[in-house]
Amino acid sequence: MRKQKYYIIIMLFAAIFAFFPTVEIGATAAQRERLQELRRDRDQARSELNQTEELLRGLRSDIDDLLAVMEYYAQRMTNALDDLEEIEIVILETTVSLAYTEYELIEARENRDQQEELFRARLRAMHEQGPVGYLAVLFQATSFADFLVSLEHVRAVAQFDQEVLADMEAAEERVANSLGNLARLGNLFDDLHVQQQAAIVALEEAVEAHEAMLIALSEDEETLDLLVELERATLRELEAEFGLVESAIRAHEAEEARQRRLEQQRARQAEQDARLAHLNDPSRTFLWPLPARSHVSSGFGQRVIFGRSQHHTGIDIPAPAGSRIIAAADGYVRLAGWNGGFGISVIIDHGNGYSTLYAHNSRNRVSVGQRVNRGDHIADVGTTGISTGNHLHFEIRRNGTPVDPMQYFR
Repeated sequence: MRKQKYYIIIMLFAAIFAFFPTVEIGATAAQRERLQELRRDRDQARSELNQTEELLRGLRSDIDDLLAVMEYYAQRMTNALDDLEEIEIVILETTVSLAYTEYELIEARENRDQQEELFRARLRAMHEQGPVGYLAVLFQATSFADFLVSLEHVRAVAQFDQEVLADMEAAEERVANSLGNLARLGNLFDDLHVQQQAAIVALEEAVEAHEAMLIALSEDEETLDLLVELERATLRELEAEFGLVESAIRAHEAEEARQRRLEQQRARQAEQDARLAHLNDPSRTFLWPLPARSHVSSGFGQRVIFGRSQHHTGIDIPAPAGSRIIAAADGYVRLAGWNGGFGISVIIDHGNGYSTLYAHNSRNRVSVGQRVNRGDHIADVGTTGISTGNHLHFEIRRNGTPVDPMQYFR
């Protein structure tokens, strides 16, 4: 009944250990699925954000290019207006010069007409007086020298009249030529004025078109700015949720690992407790000699030590130095001291041909001839003699021959 109870305890711990990770995994399955979904959404949001930012950078580059073109057209407009102002100044100066020249031409013509009328009047007077008039002037001279002077005076007057008339006509011609040149210059600058105004109108239309384009691009830039901010906010939310879910999953995984370790420890402890309880069952002939340890590192039978095969006459149970060794059954101590390769050892005679050996001890707690009872503390674990570490070498001998101790504990 007690043996069945131990097996039930072991199976219960095994069932708990097997069921617990499944519950935890089931609890995080939705989180893992959500994490995959968030990873896809986050990657897509990053891709969309990169595309939108690339569009925004391209749009801003276009705006910079457009502003440079508009600056160029603004400079051209300034230069065109300056040229138009200079043309208008030249036209104004030409108009003033033209008016002044027209006045000079009128005045020159009036002077010419007056001089011509005076010359004609003199000619009429000379015609009416005839040669007598000239002769009268000449005969009025009182001497020959006076005659010559009078004759030269008459000739000078006639020549002067002719020269004045010629100068008047030349002045009139010069003024007329100047007037013609000014008129042609005025027509030329009028044409330039019309052309410059047409060029300015074309520049104004180009500037208006560029301004309309700039307004449209600025509106697109504002829209893309808002879109980038929205996509960044979306990405931040996805990354935040992704981090939370990932942290929760890691916490679950850490908790799962911790629980698994705890359950494994509990299962091992339960198994060890069950084995020890089974081995130490009072109904058995022999008690397990190490109450705190049940693992056997080397069993009874053939084994290889230091490259040589030899028969192992007992079992080795590893344990920390100083662990308590108990008597496996009632009896008398037949040896308590150094025992060759076994180091510090204890041998107990149990009667009916049975004895037990406890070897490699660090310290013995009994002496030869002493009566011991089943479960008494007889020695401490050590590594004396030929030993590779702290452990108990335990033998059961029947009629002096070592037998497999495990058959007495199963």
